[in-house]
Order: sequence, then C-alpha cells, then structure tokens
Amino acid sequence: MTQQRLKTVFFMAAFWCAAGVAGAADISLQEAIGESTAAIAEKLPAKTRVAVVAMEAESENLAAFIMDEVTGVLRDGNIEVADRNNLGYALKELHLQASGLANDNDAARVGKFLGAKYVITGQLVNLGASYRYRLTAINVESAVQEANSRFTVKNDGAFKNMLATLNKNKQTARAAKYTVPENTTPATSGKLLDRGILFASRDDYDRAIENFTAAIKLDPNNAAAYFQRGYASRQKKDYDRAIADLSQAIKLDPTDSMAYINNSMAYSGRGSAYSSKGDYDRAIADFSQAIKLDSNNKYAYGLRAGAYFNKRDYDKAVADYRQMLELAPAMAYAAIGETYFKKGDYDQAITNCTQAIKLNPNYASAYGVRGESYRLKGDYDRAIADYTQIIKLEPNGAGAYVTRGEAYRKKGDYDKAITDCTQAIKLEPNGASAYVVRGVAYLNKGDSDKAVADCTQAIKLEPNGALAYSSRGKAYHLKGDYDRAIADFSQAVKLAPNDADYKENLESARRMRGR
Repeated sequence: MTQQRLKTVFFMAAFWCAAGVAGAADISLQEAIGESTAAIAEKLPAKTRVAVVAMEAESENLAAFIMDEVTGVLRDGNIEVADRNNLGYALKELHLQASGLANDNDAARVGKFLGAKYVITGQLVNLGASYRYRLTAINVESAVQEANSRFTVKNDGAFKNMLATLNKNKQTARAAKYTVPENTTPATSGKLLDRGILFASRDDYDRAIENFTAAIKLDPNNAAAYFQRGYASRQKKDYDRAIADLSQAIKLDPTDSMAYINNSMAYSGRGSAYSSKGDYDRAIADFSQAIKLDSNNKYAYGLRAGAYFNKRDYDKAVADYRQMLELAPAMAYAAIGETYFKKGDYDQAITNCTQAIKLNPNYASAYGVRGESYRLKGDYDRAIADYTQIIKLEPNGAGAYVTRGEAYRKKGDYDKAITDCTQAIKLEPNGASAYVVRGVAYLNKGDSDKAVADCTQAIKLEPNGALAYSSRGKAYHLKGDYDRAIADFSQAVKLAPNDADYKENLESARRMRGR
C-alpha cells in the first residue's frame, strides 16, 4: 500500500469514527481491513512493535489472509510487526490454543512472548446478508483494549468468489506473507528477536542464541530477547547462562502489569535451570514465585512437585501434583502414584496408577509403577500382567523384559526369567541389570558357571553394583570357591554397608572356609 493510499485510509477511518457511524455502511472486506487497521494504527505509538495474533473467521485460510493484509497496512504505517510464522511456536510454548485467544489476557501473553507492545486480534462473523468485521488492539502490559474498529462487510458476489478461491485447498493453510529473512541480518532488535525465535522453533539453539544476543546488543532493554535466550540456553544445558538471562528478563519486566504472567514463565524457566543443577531449594523458591504471580500456571505446580520429589519431600510433591489433575489428569495420577511408590505406600501407588490407566490405557509408565508395586507386594501374576502390557506398548524397550524376568524368577519360573533377560540383552547389550537377573536365575537353577559369567559381565558394565558382587559371591560359594566368594561378599558389603544379607553371606563364607 502506498503512503498516499495509507493517508486516504487514515482519512476515511477518521471520517467514519468522527461521524459516529463506523460500520453503518456496507463496504468490501478489503476496505474494512484497510480502514480498521489504519484507524487502530493511528492510535499506536510511532515505530511501536505489534503482533497480529488471532483472527476468528470461518476458515483458516480466510483468517490467514486477513492477518496478512492487516500486517501489510501496519508495516506501511511504519509499525514493526512480529513474524507471524512464530505464532504457532509461541502458542505451543505457552500451552495455549489459537481458539483460546479471544481471551485478552492470553493474547497479551503471546504478544509478550514475541516481544510486542501491542497485540491485534479480530473477528469476521457471518451474519447472513453481511459480515461483522472487528479489529482490536490490546496493550500487552495491561491486557486492556486500547483501540477498536468495527465495520459491516458486504456478503456479495465478489466476497463469495474471494472466499471460494481461498478455500480451494482447505487442507493447507496459507503461509505467512511477511516473514523475517533467514540469510539477511535484520536491522532492528525486534526482527533479530523474530529470527532467533524462528531458529529456536527448529531446535537450532546456537543460531537462536546468536540472534538473541544481537538483538540485546541493539536494545539492552529487550526483555523478550533475554527471556528467549535464557530458554534457548536452558535447552543447551547451559544452566548458568540461562539463570543469568532469565534473571535479567525478570528485572526488566514490571511485576505490576500483565508482564507478571511472563515473569511467571521466567521464574518457571529459571527454576527449571536450578532444578537441573540439583539446586532444588532455589528451584522451589522460583516455582513458588511463578505460582504466586500466576495461579493458573499449573505447569509450575508440576515443576515444583518434581523438585519436591527429588528432595524426597513426597507429601508436598503429592499436593502439587494434585493441582495438575484438571490440566493433565492422567499424567498427574501417574506422578502421584510414582510418588506414593517412593514413599513405600504401594496400595496408594496402585490406586493412582490404575486411575491414570483408566484415563489413558496406553500410559506405559503407569503400568511400570503399578507393576513394580504389585511385585514388591508379592503379587507376581499382576506384576507380570502389567509388564506384559508395557511390552505390547513398547516392544523395543528392554526394561520391561528385565522387570518381568525378575517377577518370573520370584515365582520360581526360572526359564521364563532367563528368556526375558536374554531378550533384554539383545535389545540393550550394555544393560547390567539384565545380566544380574539372568545370573541369579541361573544360580537358582544351580548353574553356577553361567551365574558367574553373567554377574561378571554385569560388574564390567556397572562396577559399583553391589547385587552383582553378592550374586557372584553366592555362585562361587555354591562352587566351593570360598576365597572368591569372600572377596565378592566383601565388595558387596563395601558398596552397601547397611545391607544385613550381604554381611550374613560374608560371615557364612568365612565360616565355610574355616572348616
């Protein structure tokens, strides 16, 4: 659109608004888009950055077309528009659906994520003989609507033809028309931010960080760039840099505005970095602050629950996981079940994992925790049934074969135990636990030589495994080789000094040698 055209659009919009009859006359969709966008742009600060985040229309392609046209008018008015190609990534990271952006708070969250000062949302509603077109500008900091424009659009032959053209291929949404260049360095901090987000959405965190750093160099107060660089650094496991950047993002964003929601995300991200470093107390403090700023941040409850879990504060972990039940019930029940399992409350573990399985019959980890709970309760048949279900869901996973093999061994079915562990070894040759369980099964069958061979291999793979030393010691004991038995039992006691059985085995071997 030329500058002369833009001036004309501004004049027409001003005329309609001054006359108090905006939307009274039927106009074309193109006219409505141009005039409403220009009217809103006139009220925005010069050179401000906006994000066109939502358009409700009867087809995805029509919505995309309108968003592109709105973007074009804004760009002609010297307003920077965030790259719409990054919208899907923003929605995913914020755990939002595009259909939910009728909520101004959610729209503001997306804008803040994309580094915008304002977000544009709109609607094109079919009234039959005509359409009602609305465009709204929302201040990201306050989530308050600062400008609105409405028009009645003619539902004439020209509109129908345009709609038919847009909807020829209903399966493919239009690609955004205005996109950030990938191979030409953008000139503004905002556009560098756009390109960084584009690379982050592709998991290309090195190039993302490079662009976020350039954005910060041009604008040291670009809170969104610090925020995004912090998240990218956390993905690269550079936790110290992530903590520093997210701290700066928190410092730059005021907490007395809508920014508190993104501050909640920043605290959550920093808490995750602390948690990854094993600093669970600081992690819990950050997750608690995230929840304080945004009580709807249910993911922060889940993250804090994980930190409590790692601290073995299982009661607080359960309480936080319960906050996740509405958001992700199957996952929450499974997590609660695992927490009770860690507490040693196998009945509650079984109850909660059963609920998770009812909600999601393909939840392999819930079967795993429930199966282990049954096994430790001595209910080997139910344990085997759960491990069998895991194998159906994940046939290439070695773990379920090992645990089912151990359940078979406990039942006294040593051949099936050996078969399962052999399969686990085929799937994962470097898994020590399969060799241990199979070695013990051979020992139970009286085949001490194969038991020694398997336990020796387990020790090679995992030199600090006390059970492998103890089991090999038993095999040597069975063979009458008490010196080697004593050496292995001694190592088992050294690795697990509080295990009474290991100590008893050692004393038994010493007595046998002293005869």
